[in-house]
Amino acid sequence: VLLHQKRRKDITIQLIMGQNKKSTAIAVGASAIAIGIATYARSAASSLKKRGSRPTGSSTGEPAKEGERKYLIGGNWKCNGTVESANELIGVLNKAGPIPANVEVAIAAPYIHLGLLLTGLRKDIAVCAQDCGANEKMGAYTGEVSAAQLLDFGCTWVIIGHSERREGFQMAGEDDELVAKKVKLALDAGLKVMFAIGEKKEEREAGTTMDVCAKQLEPASKLLDESDWENVAIAYEPVW
Repeated sequence: VLLHQKRRKDITIQLIMGQNKKSTAIAVGASAIAIGIATYARSAASSLKKRGSRPTGSSTGEPAKEGERKYLIGGNWKCNGTVESANELIGVLNKAGPIPANVEVAIAAPYIHLGLLLTGLRKDIAVCAQDCGANEKMGAYTGEVSAAQLLDFGCTWVIIGHSERREGFQMAGEDDELVAKKVKLALDAGLKVMFAIGEKKEEREAGTTMDVCAKQLEPASKLLDESDWENVAIAYEPVW
């Protein structure tokens, strides 16, 4: 199945079909997938036009002055939420009242719910992804979402190095070098990074907390420029 854009929105489908029933079934199935992709693309484009209609939100107090600390409050939904429950949470946040001017608030949602946040969440709450790919550019990286794509979609922040991703999900976890590489790629793409570090319970009990955290930060300290750290928030999250 060959897909190409025609007049920006329409998608023309050309089927190259074999002579047997199996080939025909594969081709028909592929065409159905292609039609689904085209429909989703049109829907996504329509949804993103609504970004400008996000509620404005409100603030209170004075912004942080030069040299003063600006606080960051981030909420991570992890792998939770349906469309219905996500919209309910967005409604709660939109009615939550003013946010102190010296505080930045961000919500990290699963990829599938980022569009809901970017079209329905109040503008003074930043949208954050929970991870990004280790690929610098778009291409043949099935299942990955690049930092550049997240920025283009409208995200401001991304979490990198979360303890759950370091541990892995029935597969090898992300080591310190990979985490540092992803942090640098995200920063170069224009995202802000919540750089997660932290020790496990047994490491804390052994008195090695500082050693563990320093080891997790070391590859990034070598890879990042001094100016990069202006867009990094080190999120200390011990695993205990």
